Amino acid sequence: MTIRPIAESDLDRVHALSAQLGYPGDRDATLARIRAVIASPIADAFVAEDEGGRVLGWGHVFAAPFIESGPVAELGGLVVDEGSRGRGIGAALVARAEAWARERGLGQLCLRCNVIRAETHEFYRRLGFEIQKTQHKFRKAVP
Repeated sequence: MTIRPIAESDLDRVHALSAQLGYPGDRDATLARIRAVIASPIADAFVAEDEGGRVLGWGHVFAAPFIESGPVAELGGLVVDEGSRGRGIGAALVARAEAWARERGLGQLCLRCNVIRAETHEFYRRLGFEIQKTQHKFRKAVP
């Protein structure tokens, strides 16, 4: 398995993997998001691929400059193909996000995980993450 930077050519697999997480969305929108992350000076995304070049998972990390608590790296998204879980792919993607944070002097890696994903919570705990707080996420459309 290899971890490498995400590329526009990864669109089909990244889009399909996002759908496995419950974010089917629009293919063109996924491409626009990949392009935005690639172009961002405060974000990165990467994929895990097998020996044959098939993308098995992806991760997205960004810097969050909080006034009240200081800057942190946040894992914005992480998904491993349902048929490839339990093989260390997710841990490798998290390790890559941790390296990205270290390279930028960010001393913490944070993430948000839906309360219904109990198995995922255990995965993150095994990697050393601790629950910091429970909160509600609010959203409002801005026309």
